[in-house]
Amino acid sequence: MNYLITITAGLTFFYIILILYYVIKWRKIPLSELSTTHSPKVSIIIAARNEEQHILSCVESCLNQNYPSSLFEVIVVDDQSEDDTYSLLENIKDPKFKLMRLGVWKRTTIQGSKKKAIAYGVSHANGDIILTTDADCIVKENWIHSMTDKLLRENLDMVTGPVQIKSEKGFLNKFQILDFMSSCLMNAVGIQTKIHFLGNGANLAFKKNVFIELMGFEGNENIASGDDVFMMRKIANRSKDKIQFNKSKEAIVTTLAMPTLKSFYSQRLRWAGKMKYLFSFTLGLILNIVFWQRISIFISIIFGLLFHQYIIIYVAVGCLVLRWLIDFILHYHAALFFDNKKILNYSIPLNTFFSLYFVSLAILSWLPLNLEWKDRKI
Repeated sequence: MNYLITITAGLTFFYIILILYYVIKWRKIPLSELSTTHSPKVSIIIAARNEEQHILSCVESCLNQNYPSSLFEVIVVDDQSEDDTYSLLENIKDPKFKLMRLGVWKRTTIQGSKKKAIAYGVSHANGDIILTTDADCIVKENWIHSMTDKLLRENLDMVTGPVQIKSEKGFLNKFQILDFMSSCLMNAVGIQTKIHFLGNGANLAFKKNVFIELMGFEGNENIASGDDVFMMRKIANRSKDKIQFNKSKEAIVTTLAMPTLKSFYSQRLRWAGKMKYLFSFTLGLILNIVFWQRISIFISIIFGLLFHQYIIIYVAVGCLVLRWLIDFILHYHAALFFDNKKILNYSIPLNTFFSLYFVSLAILSWLPLNLEWKDRKI
């Protein structure tokens, strides 16, 4: 009994320290300010597959940038779409827009082809700076300006930016908003403190010559996910000082939530699949603290109920409440940055669901499951 109490309380203590560390370090990251010093040639690259519902809005937001029109282009590489994505894009007549197609229409199946689509776009890009986003995203009008200014002003090789979920109705949507916001905060701190390097391909900027020097995605092109983090890892292995997070509201990219629980888990399992290739001692320690803290509370409550050891239940419930409070603090600081304080109403109610999600995802990610992305097996 004493061992169980000690383990649960100890894991909760380390969890609180961990979250406080992220919050404190996040507060120390300064907000990026826009300047007019740099105006490099920029290529925005979007890999698209079966995105007929979203692609035009995405491209429109990318074309409508507060940036000299002669200095940027938008390249969409169609990844063998089987819907009207390509035909819709053919109607865009803007001179800044380029449309390309990867592979043979409706015939070629290429594993890991999002990376190949991005690499294909880079090889045809005129810009010295590459920005990437996803086909279901909307970018702000100063996005190019903010991302490139950060990259060049601080002489970096890569900059990651903030991504948020579009607010809609539904329990699952609110969960994904909270999850994205808190993940963004933690990934930003990881990059700035150099303890781990994770980001989101929906909002990246990097130098084209660096991509070419490091041979892009070579060595991991057949892994279904990771168009963001594998390139980041290559840069970090060469110099951890060359990657930073752009803490700027002008740089926020908005994406869509997964509409169903099935599609949500499929997406997260696809993301989790790349983690085994990115494992490090520090990241493993963090994930294990988060995982076992949640498991220990559940085990303690079950054990206490079965053997009528109410002191264990009291300790477990106390640890649960403390976790709710520390997670609320994390969510609060993320919500301040994203100007979404209303989402804090869901912080505590969704906390238990997050535990179920995190633990189940960790277990499922190691099973040989058959997954699909955009109607393609991966």
